[in-house]
Amino acid sequence: MGLLHLQRLISSQSQQRDRRHRPRRGKINHEPCLQDDEASRADKKMACVDPSLPEDIWHHIHSLLPLQDAACAACVSQAFLRCWIYRPNLTFSPETLNFKNQYNEGDEISADMSTQLVTRIERIVRKHKGILKALKLELLDCPDIDNYDLHSWLFFAFKSQVEELSLWLHSDFTEVYNFPWQLFSEGRGNSIRSLHLSCCALRPVTGLGCLTNISILELYDVCISGEDLGCILSSCPALEELHLMDCSEIICLEIPCLLHQLSHLVVSECENLNVIQSKAPNLCSFVYSGEEAQFSLGDSLENLKIMGSGWDEIVGYARERLPHMVPKLEYLDICSSFERDTPVVPGEFLYLNHLAISFVSWSSGFCPDYDYLSLVSFLDACPALETFELSVSHVHLAKLVNEP
Repeated sequence: MGLLHLQRLISSQSQQRDRRHRPRRGKINHEPCLQDDEASRADKKMACVDPSLPEDIWHHIHSLLPLQDAACAACVSQAFLRCWIYRPNLTFSPETLNFKNQYNEGDEISADMSTQLVTRIERIVRKHKGILKALKLELLDCPDIDNYDLHSWLFFAFKSQVEELSLWLHSDFTEVYNFPWQLFSEGRGNSIRSLHLSCCALRPVTGLGCLTNISILELYDVCISGEDLGCILSSCPALEELHLMDCSEIICLEIPCLLHQLSHLVVSECENLNVIQSKAPNLCSFVYSGEEAQFSLGDSLENLKIMGSGWDEIVGYARERLPHMVPKLEYLDICSSFERDTPVVPGEFLYLNHLAISFVSWSSGFCPDYDYLSLVSFLDACPALETFELSVSHVHLAKLVNEP
């Protein structure tokens, strides 16, 4: 669709130019007629004339096209070819590289297809010039990519001063592909503002230097120890968001006090994580999903969401611990799968104005003996409460098993 719109726009502009140069009625056109061969050469020349818009605007329009359409547009004129080789964002995946008809999404591609995919990526990388704003390597379905090729593409990204780097690998790479942190040496990684890594290993990471401009760090299914992660965090003074998911080697997460910009933390399903300790002075939002862990989050936290996965009695935990742990909390969202009656304990949420409690069960219903009226003790502890949401739902396992 993007290429079709571009072709229509070019055609419309050509028609406008023709109307402007068309002689008015009632006036004699004194220009000499072109011979057939001259007219043919003129038509070919007109086909290559740049559209009458500034080049930077065409670069922006071209960058909004899907990768395949952008490659096709590069065949139209030299101007579009320049747009292609200076394209600021590249997403490499079997879908964007036109393998849609050769495999079903979610299936692993064959070794032969992997070879073709690598060839296409290499061809694009060799011809690219200029600054690269975003590079996304979405290779979840590609188990046969060589480590050398991955290193080569990452080096290309750093050399092109990439700002957003995203690496999605097949699960086979989780423990065998060690992300080359040496690329960050000598200030080469200072252009990166957003870094997403999945299914790779990060070790060791000593001697990183200062990762000056990284504001978003996302690690999904990454093999990294708590110590190495602490080393990375200490090197990211501009970090604003940290996302950790399925990082099973982390036992203790310590966030240093020098992260003054860190405001948003997400930790999900890190199965061996026992302790989360944040000294970041301006952390205001925390989302947690997983088994029971010890929290030390500081006084600045305002938004908290806890979804228990193997963690029982979260509501009771929140009522007893959170008033003293996060005294300035304004938004609290809790999801629990097993609960006893909510206890009556001292302590108030003086600033809490939104409370959402969800009870979810995977069997016939949620805690049939639970006294929902015991939640009144929670409400009594929230003098500034404006919104209260209560949700109770259950899902039959038999239904999930029988669904296609």
